[in-house]
Amino acid sequence: MAKKIGVLLKVFSCEEFRDSFLSGILYMNTIEFFRNFEESIEGNIADKHEALTAWMQPHDFILEFEVDGVKHVFNPEDMAGPMTTSMNLHNNANVFCMTQLHSHDLDMTNLKGEEEIKLARSYFTLPKEVEALGDYTVVITNPSEFLNRFRNAAQKLYEEQKANWYCSKQVQYYDELNSSLVLEDMMNAPFHKQSKYSHQSEYRLCVISDNASGEVLKLDIGDIKDIAFKTMTKDFNSLVELKIIN
Repeated sequence: MAKKIGVLLKVFSCEEFRDSFLSGILYMNTIEFFRNFEESIEGNIADKHEALTAWMQPHDFILEFEVDGVKHVFNPEDMAGPMTTSMNLHNNANVFCMTQLHSHDLDMTNLKGEEEIKLARSYFTLPKEVEALGDYTVVITNPSEFLNRFRNAAQKLYEEQKANWYCSKQVQYYDELNSSLVLEDMMNAPFHKQSKYSHQSEYRLCVISDNASGEVLKLDIGDIKDIAFKTMTKDFNSLVELKIIN
């Protein structure tokens, strides 16, 4: 079986946020926060299409209404763009966004030829666009333990009836220009984003609770300095070295 490896990291805009994270505080904004965030950079933080359950291109479906027994069919050619659906449940879901660099389908114990070696290096290179998220980065050296600590803290909230659901997984990206997205499992909506964000290679933690007021969740998972180190975002790529052992 191919041995897959990955690196989790979090980029911050200031040292204060970075140090708070190292002390174990996950500052989890709501989905609605990202929908309403305003910035001039495309494909960065703001995303008005967060947590969609469907993104339907006009040519992929027929829109039909029935009023007083009369059916009205909309011509796809008359639609200005894709139709979207979402769930109110996700509006105030709290999420923590990280970057995951991983080996995809490569077997890192058996890289074959220069092409695979080159591909592996590209997979573990932080894209230049990610620097727009901030100058300060924390690298998680033990992702499994980090995720265990998140799940333990989230499970405690669940047992105290302060959370209804939690999950952590890699974000999947879809082609918003040419394809449609219709999710079978609506709960996966926070883990799907449009391809213009794919450079972020995001891994996301999500907690859903009765958060009617849309409050930030500050989830304390305990100090993580034993499984993390800090660096400058611009220096990350210089720290990564891929050694081929014959």
